[in-house]
Amino acid sequence: MTRSEGSVYKSMIDNLSALRAFVAVVESGSFSEAGYRLNVVPSTISKHVSTLEERISGQLLLRSTKHFSVTELGRRFYEMALTILHEVEAAEQELGAYQAEPQGKLRVTVPPAFASFHLAGLLEPFLARYPRITLELRITTEVLDLIDKSVDVAIRISGSLDPSLVAVKLAPNYRRIVASPDYLAKHGTPATPEDLAQHNCLLVSETASAAKWPIRSGDGVGYVAVSGNLIVTHGEMYRRAILAGIGIGYAAAYLVHDKIQTGELVELFPDRKPVLSHIWAVYIERRNLPLKTRAFIDHIRQAFREPPAWARE
Repeated sequence: MTRSEGSVYKSMIDNLSALRAFVAVVESGSFSEAGYRLNVVPSTISKHVSTLEERISGQLLLRSTKHFSVTELGRRFYEMALTILHEVEAAEQELGAYQAEPQGKLRVTVPPAFASFHLAGLLEPFLARYPRITLELRITTEVLDLIDKSVDVAIRISGSLDPSLVAVKLAPNYRRIVASPDYLAKHGTPATPEDLAQHNCLLVSETASAAKWPIRSGDGVGYVAVSGNLIVTHGEMYRRAILAGIGIGYAAAYLVHDKIQTGELVELFPDRKPVLSHIWAVYIERRNLPLKTRAFIDHIRQAFREPPAWARE
């Protein structure tokens, strides 16, 4: 396509109504018939054609009192107009289908432990229901910028969120103080939270070998200083270390609830656990939320409508 033709092509795209009018005139052989096809008066059809001729500085039709003929330029213009209109029609059909059924790539970021212990079980029914969605899971502890990283939905565990994001609360993030029966048999069971200072407490901080664990105290929250000889930043490894009897852990309920139920872990001070954070699904506020994003949000919200056992106090 020459530079001149490219300019004409862009000019035509700018006025699709005029293009449709010109094509209808050529195909029907009549301004009145073209008007009937497009449900407009013949004078509007004539005006559209004249507008096109002015924009391209050329004559598309040779008019007489009763007839018209298509010029050589008009024939070439007609072929180009048909190509554009077919492309527009195909785009409209594709977008219509896209808006009628959730589809496309859906990017979701989620913390590793939550992905393994809870989200994994929700994926099969979601993908079975929406086979035209391709789910891309970005499993990371990093808090990604949703716009910069092109993320559609983020699962976040936090006590505070970016106010610019839309947040759907899924469940409270209870944390439980737990130990294996073997550890308690060897080292004794702490009678009060303050007794934790005399025990090996497994930590998750990357920067210190000591920490303060929050404990419910009356209507508020108190903190107990603890220390230990093992720092683990990976959720599954942290759980395994507790199960192995290395020390006492302060773990998310979704990590250890099943082991408490089987007796493989013992919960300490079950009536003293505070709620300092929640599990959220967050996304960017948009006027027209993509169907794929809406489908995922609705799916995960429904999954948490009845709180999981680990999310109950």
